[in-house]
Amino acid sequence: MTDTQDTSITQPKQKTLPLIIAFALGAMLAAIIFAAMPKASGGTQAGAPTQGQGTATEQGGPVDIAATFPSWNQDSASLAELVAFVQDVTDPASKNYREPAERIATFDMDGTIICEKAPFYLDYMLLLHRVLDDPSHKAEPDVVALCEEIRTYAMRGEKNSELSPGRRIAIAHEFAGMTPDEFRAYVTDFLDNEPVVGFDGMTYGQTFYKPMLEVIDYLRANDFDVWIVSACEREVSRSVAAKIGIAPDHVIATDVAFTTTSQGDETPSKYTMEQGESVLLSEPLSSDKCEYNGKVLAIAREIGSRPLLSFGNSSGDYAMLNYVETSGGMGMLVIADDLEREYGNEKKSAEQYELVSKESWTSFSMRDDWATIYGDGVVRTELPNLEEEELAQAA
Repeated sequence: MTDTQDTSITQPKQKTLPLIIAFALGAMLAAIIFAAMPKASGGTQAGAPTQGQGTATEQGGPVDIAATFPSWNQDSASLAELVAFVQDVTDPASKNYREPAERIATFDMDGTIICEKAPFYLDYMLLLHRVLDDPSHKAEPDVVALCEEIRTYAMRGEKNSELSPGRRIAIAHEFAGMTPDEFRAYVTDFLDNEPVVGFDGMTYGQTFYKPMLEVIDYLRANDFDVWIVSACEREVSRSVAAKIGIAPDHVIATDVAFTTTSQGDETPSKYTMEQGESVLLSEPLSSDKCEYNGKVLAIAREIGSRPLLSFGNSSGDYAMLNYVETSGGMGMLVIADDLEREYGNEKKSAEQYELVSKESWTSFSMRDDWATIYGDGVVRTELPNLEEEELAQAA
């Protein structure tokens, strides 16, 4: 190869070198611009419902309140306070920023995210259905008598605390021997098909408060880890939580006992199950009911981190709200003060508002903050025994 030929080959390479450099600089500039663009918010929990999904343009950024919280009154100061808190702790520029791993939210169940007055706690109504209304199940006469007495009070919206110990024994006994899957299927069937007492237009599985579902969706969209912490039995609570996409391992509640098919009276630490045995519900319920300080201790034991947000509705939740407030978190109390769309209680509500002010919690008023509770087509009627009493008084 001659010198002339060498020159003719290398010259084009020299001409393309500036083009290569320019292309590389352009690519670097494009990458820098793309990295600086705002990211869409994420963090939705797998399997969670999409209803009311949060619409923050970015975590810590502006929120379309009307689209994100359609079941709330748009001028709700309490909702604005919650949104401001979430924006603050999810904004990387804020001194209060918390990493996603620190974003934990705990919710009580009955009266906080699902109806508590229909006409009574969900686990009570499940037991009454099992003992008094399920033709496939035959309970002992003393259990039937107990449940009939409980129902008499429940249909007036009342609770006789003297019957509570017997109910705790009964709810474990009447379902003992079922596998967890069988029990959850039973509860799901009850939720899906049993009409709610005291309301028209929904079953027990539709008694979730729509405003609170929107709060849960909004928190998920901002990478909050959502937990249920309930005094209700754990397996009942797991069945309810599954309806809104909360996994069984994110449910803390009063523990039920378990056994295996052939364990009998042997203690678990001395018995080895054989292949082919099943895990079964047993009895009694745990003596450590998941309420009051029990909720705080259960959170410490099972989550291992202090929540940033806690939501409750009754005295059994106050310790949980204080637990988050002492570390800069936010405790919120749902107050049943609506006498037209719900079975609110004026006296209890007034006492709770005083306590909210004293403890510096945030209150969610069913009457003033929520545009709807259960959605269109649901109407509060009257509890059967209350109606009977009113007719008797009128006569």
